[in-house]
Amino acid sequence: MPSDRHLVRSSVVVGSFSLLGSLTGILVETSIAAQLGLSKSSDSFYVAFTVPYIICNLLTATGQFSLVPFFTTLETRHSDEEFWRGFSYAVNVVFLGLGGLAAAGAAAAPWLIRGVAPGLTRPQIDLAAQLCQWLFLMIVPAGVAETFRSFLLSQRRFALASAAGFIRNSTVVLLILFTFQRYGAYSIVLGYLAGYFLQVAVLGVQILVSFRVRYSLALVGSGEAFQNLRGAGAAQLITALSWQAVVIVERIIASFLPPGTLTALNYGFKILGTLSELLAGSVGTAALAVISREVALKAEDTARKTFQSVLAITVVTVSPIMVFCLLLPRNIIRLVFERGNFTPEATALMSVVFFYYSLSLGFLAIFRVLTFYLFARHETGWFIRLSLLHYGLAVALDLLYVGALRLGPRGIPLALLSSLAITAGLAFKRNLAGLKEVLDRSVGIFALKDLLGSILAAFAVCLLRFWVTPSATKSGNFLYICELCGAGSVVFFGMLAATRALPISDWLRAWRSPQDN
Repeated sequence: MPSDRHLVRSSVVVGSFSLLGSLTGILVETSIAAQLGLSKSSDSFYVAFTVPYIICNLLTATGQFSLVPFFTTLETRHSDEEFWRGFSYAVNVVFLGLGGLAAAGAAAAPWLIRGVAPGLTRPQIDLAAQLCQWLFLMIVPAGVAETFRSFLLSQRRFALASAAGFIRNSTVVLLILFTFQRYGAYSIVLGYLAGYFLQVAVLGVQILVSFRVRYSLALVGSGEAFQNLRGAGAAQLITALSWQAVVIVERIIASFLPPGTLTALNYGFKILGTLSELLAGSVGTAALAVISREVALKAEDTARKTFQSVLAITVVTVSPIMVFCLLLPRNIIRLVFERGNFTPEATALMSVVFFYYSLSLGFLAIFRVLTFYLFARHETGWFIRLSLLHYGLAVALDLLYVGALRLGPRGIPLALLSSLAITAGLAFKRNLAGLKEVLDRSVGIFALKDLLGSILAAFAVCLLRFWVTPSATKSGNFLYICELCGAGSVVFFGMLAATRALPISDWLRAWRSPQDN
């Protein structure tokens, strides 16, 4: 189907720019660390950054899920005048709301700093309060940029919308590099402000060039689309705050485990989340506007088929990565982490944590794309119930596995796996969002072919491990991983091609086709 091929192409675009954003995000952290090190100034900066950073993360979490279905519904069911009135309403409300929040946050910064880090010295608190006042200003352009980005995603303009993180992070790195000697820690603040304002400028220019914008000072909205927008925003806010509570509880539990376990669990989940976002989040982002438009047109069968395509693409991209993570955890951790003070003992602990977290990659990816489907269908109530069930189970199983069964560092990753599996099973049993109709016989056959390809890929990797000797050097370890993963990938995709689960010739023709979205 053309929609399948377009989803693949769009997913590659989104995934590529998301990867660039992730890599430059790492550069931001290393640039800050290179200038501030582990010092009183670094403590002051990160304390000042805490609340503005949480707000920006919440904006990113709620933005596209709330706004993309909102814009597509207005475009599909309403006139151009109503469509641009809705766009203006979103921009105005975000700008004024975040402007007021930024002003309040800047005024309350000294008290916020004392509440977040009461153990800092007086000079540290003063510096952190001054930095925090400036950092609160960045939430305004961050919110406007997220609104522009969601609008472009709703119109299936993926390139610049997906490159927004790369644009911001690159700006931060450059300003730290060239202005730190003059402005010190304030150069980091300047970098974030410039990065977010540049996001607004770049995305705004594309909107002005690509569309006949009719902006108005709309501050009031009524109707089903506006009600869905408010409901989606509230749902995302509730679940995001609930997840932060889960993170805090798991850190408290991990603090009773051997030294280094808390950090290992933090790194392990970050890797898992990044893989899930790159592989499943990219497909979901590419499909959200498509499914939202089909739902708005009441084309339920078409929306269901599109979601089947999303599931198929997600499974195909996640399966080989999951195989490699489960079979080569120590080699991967050595490649990524083992340098400086990261000892072989730390590598051993991190490898165990990474292996058990990798067991959840498939379920987490499916849960991620299901979230996109629920918001496209405006089923925010089910999303809240499903998320709270998953989070509650995760905490309860954390206590069971770590506290009662004494599984140690394995307990928290296994609790995540169990909670996701139980939640997925209950969602299917309750036929959430018509899952029983989505997961029909054709999807089952495809899943079996994918499973067979994964088993053969795992067999190929295990066979090569007996023939190829791993190297003790970093470059040798990298080549070892490339050889085994390359061979496994060839076997996996070869099996899918042989069983016609993945018709290679059709996809190559689609990729070379000049037809666009």
